[in-house]
Amino acid sequence: MSSIQAGLLILTVVFSGALLGVLLGRLLPEHHLSSETKAVVTVSMATVATLSAMVLGLLVSTASSSFSTRNTEVVQFSRDLMRTNRFLQRFGPAAQTSRDLLRQFVTLKYRDLFPPGGGRPNLDDPRTLTVLEQLEDEVSSLKPITSRQQWLQSQALQAIGEIETTRWALAQPSSSLISLPLLGAMVIWLTVIFVSFGLFAPRNVTAVAALFFAAFALAAAVKIIIDMETLQGRVRISSRPMRQALEQINH
Repeated sequence: MSSIQAGLLILTVVFSGALLGVLLGRLLPEHHLSSETKAVVTVSMATVATLSAMVLGLLVSTASSSFSTRNTEVVQFSRDLMRTNRFLQRFGPAAQTSRDLLRQFVTLKYRDLFPPGGGRPNLDDPRTLTVLEQLEDEVSSLKPITSRQQWLQSQALQAIGEIETTRWALAQPSSSLISLPLLGAMVIWLTVIFVSFGLFAPRNVTAVAALFFAAFALAAAVKIIIDMETLQGRVRISSRPMRQALEQINH
């Protein structure tokens, strides 16, 4: 299920709760809607609202942490790519094949991380691993003549090792993936809260519109959380570091 579908589902469920509350407010006897009853319902729902806010805050925090980690990994990845390119440049013409493989790797990885059309990134494309291993083998087979070339070769291999480490880190599933049971429980709590809102809300268009926009805001928050976890949708990691690395290597 995409983040948009999840957001629409949550909007439908929560707002339907508000409409159910409005309907119940018309059907229940008057003594069920007294000021004393309203006070009890308000206090009870305040407890549920506090719990829901804590869960929503936890989901935002974990998603933000995961997003920040991924963004940091991409920045480090780009730096190591540019360092490797610079080492190979300084090595001399003998490293041209290695630079060609590096250029091929960066091009493939850029398309995987930032696919056209805003699709879901491919974090574990086996083609990039194959090219990266070929690059590592090619750099290892270089024949340094001077001590300077020997040092550049060792530094390039070290940078390639760091690139490979970061690649595997990006390919690993996020450790803070959204817990579906927790998300489901929060949606149920929010629906109950909106039932209570509709129960005592005035029967007019303004009140219903206010309930709709409140439900829409909650659904949008969940969509953003899912976008940060899956690295797709409107909230995406910046492509600028990888674009700079690609431009430098192609220069």
